[in-house]
Amino acid sequence: MKFFIEESSEIGLQHLVYLFDEYSFFTDKINDKIDFELAVNKITLSVLNNRVIDLGGFCGFAEWNKSGCQVPMYKKGILRVERNLKYGFVYGINDKEEYDYPTYVNTQTGWVCIGDPEKKGNAVEFITNCVAVIDDDMEFVSLWLKPEQLPDL
Repeated sequence: MKFFIEESSEIGLQHLVYLFDEYSFFTDKINDKIDFELAVNKITLSVLNNRVIDLGGFCGFAEWNKSGCQVPMYKKGILRVERNLKYGFVYGINDKEEYDYPTYVNTQTGWVCIGDPEKKGNAVEFITNCVAVIDDDMEFVSLWLKPEQLPDL
C-alpha cells in the first residue's frame, strides 16, 4: 500500500483520547461518510476520497514497550492513500496477514509509537497529535499518537 503526503495547514482538529476502560484510542469527531478503512494492528484509519480523516480502535497498553523513543520532526499536512480500494472494506496496511506492529510508549513525552520508531521517513501530522511516518518507497513506517492522557503504566 502506497501513501503520499501533501503539506497543508488544514489538518483534522479532533481531540485524541485514550479510553482506559476500553483500552482504545478515540477521537471526538463522528464521520458520517467514509469510503474504507485501513488497519494498523487493531486501530483503523478512516479514509474518504483517498484521504485519512480519522482513527480509532483497540490498543491494549499491557503490550506497550516502555521506550525513550522520540516522535520525529513532522510537518502538518494531508495523508493520502495512492490506491483505489473498494468501498466499505477494511484493508491491512501490511500485506502480511495477521501482522502486528510493535507498540512503544515514552511515558515522559506521552507519545505512543505503533511501528518502528527508529526507521526514518517523512512525517506528517494529519490529525492533531497523530503523526504518520512514510518512507521513501511511500510505505507505512509508524503511527505516532499522543492522547490527552496516558494510562498509568
